[in-house]
Amino acid sequence: MLADVRADSVTVTWGLGEPVELGDVEFFGYGIYYYDPTGNGGKRLGVRFGDAITAWVFDNASATQANYEASSVTVTDEAVTVHFNDASLGLDAVGTIEAYAHVNGHDTQVELPVTLLR
Repeated sequence: MLADVRADSVTVTWGLGEPVELGDVEFFGYGIYYYDPTGNGGKRLGVRFGDAITAWVFDNASATQANYEASSVTVTDEAVTVHFNDASLGLDAVGTIEAYAHVNGHDTQVELPVTLLR
């Protein structure tokens, strides 16, 4: 996973591998989460595919969520990329940063490495 942080936006790219057969899938998605070096603050950024495509940023400190339209999401055979306009890390220093994937609300991959570009 790659998180590219700019002054007024964050772009996250999840690289895709081979398709996995899982049976009935109502929805699935990808996300990253991060905290400061003490384990506080931070945000969760993600994308969900189901009846509609949605992207979101959840701020842990304020317990608020910003939602993004499907036009912010680009999907290719190799990757899913979400451009979060008007988003920021909100932290001076990042301690933990990891990515995950989920299907029907159940994590299928966790603690995936993230490259943070600033």
